[in-house]
Amino acid sequence: MKKDKLEYFLNPALPNIELTLASVKEFEFDRHIHLDYHIGSVSSGCLQYLHHGRSYTMGTGLLSIINPDEVHTGASKSVNGYTGHFMAIPPTFINLISQNFKQPEAFFSKSLIDDPYLYNAFMYLHNIAISHPYEAQHLQLETVMLAFASELVQRYGGVSFDVGEHVSRLSRRQLNHIKDLFHADPSQSFQLQELSEPLGLSKFQFLRQFKQSMGITPHAYFKRIRLEYAKRALSKGSDISDVAYQVGFFDQSHLNKAFKQAYLVTPKHFQQRCI
Repeated sequence: MKKDKLEYFLNPALPNIELTLASVKEFEFDRHIHLDYHIGSVSSGCLQYLHHGRSYTMGTGLLSIINPDEVHTGASKSVNGYTGHFMAIPPTFINLISQNFKQPEAFFSKSLIDDPYLYNAFMYLHNIAISHPYEAQHLQLETVMLAFASELVQRYGGVSFDVGEHVSRLSRRQLNHIKDLFHADPSQSFQLQELSEPLGLSKFQFLRQFKQSMGITPHAYFKRIRLEYAKRALSKGSDISDVAYQVGFFDQSHLNKAFKQAYLVTPKHFQQRCI
């Protein structure tokens, strides 16, 4: 019989954020609290928990949200157990998002939410955070994390937001500075803080203003730059594995996946058609 297992992860791109992958059938969490905001989902089976005197059953497609210092339990509701994905987010991180929206501290009054968009966003975030702990994914993880947490606070954080709120754009000088950094060395790995600080912006402000200016996130923009330089190198006959390294992909398989997603052909096929 497969043993119950809890695996814990810390990704350097997401400091102080704890990730857990659970495969549980028999183990039960007694009444307990967390010091952080605790977000959870399941990809198989059902998890049952008590919170504020009520019993909740979380199946696939649902998201649980527990505020810091709130007592709750946890146990399998399925005969074959459940596969759970959990994330502990420090209050300082959530509060920073609220402050950037000029709002008070976030409080989530709903313990279980049915929101397909946020569920899929969380599953994607959790998957890449535990699968790619290396530095090359830093900008992507920061971007996805901020986007998910911001949407979570906006939709369920118990504070009001002006849907017509004006979002500033980066100035042309600021935008050109970022573009020059990206083009200077596509193999470089950037963090949001090192991009935002020279512009006098917080990470959150920079992310929003860049997207407002370009229509895509800095990670998506930088990834496309890398792929464009990869195409140029491949068309000149460069070795595919060398190209992957030169433009900042972890290895050839990651270049293959991103390249095919963008251009519908593999780097090898593209190169064969060009030379």
